Amino acid sequence: MKVYKRGSGQPEVTVVGSLHGDEPTGRRAIEKFLEEEHEFNAAVKFIVANEEALKRDVRYIDTDLNRSFPGDHDSDSHEERLAAKIMDEIDTDKVLDLHTTHSYPLPFATFTNLNDRTKSMMRGTGVTQAVHFPEHNGTLNEHFDGVIVETGFQKTEMALHNAVGVITNFLASEGVLDVSYGESDPEIYRHRETIKGDWEFTARNFSLVEKGETYARKDGDEMVAQEDFYPVLMSTDGYNGMLGFRAYIEEKDR
Repeated sequence: MKVYKRGSGQPEVTVVGSLHGDEPTGRRAIEKFLEEEHEFNAAVKFIVANEEALKRDVRYIDTDLNRSFPGDHDSDSHEERLAAKIMDEIDTDKVLDLHTTHSYPLPFATFTNLNDRTKSMMRGTGVTQAVHFPEHNGTLNEHFDGVIVETGFQKTEMALHNAVGVITNFLASEGVLDVSYGESDPEIYRHRETIKGDWEFTARNFSLVEKGETYARKDGDEMVAQEDFYPVLMSTDGYNGMLGFRAYIEEKDR
C-alpha cells in the first residue's frame, strides 16, 4: 500500500486505486493526477492499494481484496491483512474507488449505500449510469459513503484518461479543487440476479434485453431472457464462472 496526501488539514475525501492487481489504471491515474499542478483547497488522501498483486499482474495474491473488508490484521491472507490496514488508513467518510472492467468502455458507478451523500458523489464523478448493489459481500464501499467508478476497459489508455478526469471532476465537485466541473444525472439500476457460468455474451451492457431475447450462447445452447432486464458488467471473459449481473432501473437520480 502506498499513501499520498495533498492539501493541509484533515483529509475530507479519499481516492483509492488498484485494489485489484490486474487493474493498474487506478495506480497510474493517481500518479498522473499527482504529477499535475493543482492547488488544493482542502486535504485529500490517495491510496494505491494492492502493490504486491500489481507487481505480479494478478487480481489478488490470496483472496479478492474487494471481498475482504473490513479485514483482519492477524489473517494468513495477504488481502485480509491489507484490507485491515486500508481501513486504518482511511480517516474520511467519503471514498472514491477506481476500477476497470472487461465489459464497458465508458465510466459508470457502483455503490452499496444509497443516500443523499452517495447520490451527490455519483453526480460529482460525472457518470451517466450507476448500479446499486445493496448486498454486503466485503467490498470497501460498504463501510463508507463510497462510490466505485469503473473507468473503462482494463489496461487501456482511454480508461486512464477517463480515470484522471473522474478524479479531477470529483474533487472539484467536493470543493477540493478550484477547476470547472460538470455534474451528471445518473440513471440508477439495481442488481437483481447474478448469472453464473462461462458464456459468450451477445447483448450490450446497459441496453434493454427484452423477454424472449437471447443474450448469451455456449456450445449451441442459448440463454434467453425470462423477463426484461438490463445487463451490467456482463462479458465473455471478464469473470471465471460468471457472466455478470441482471439489473433493472431503480430510479433517475435527481
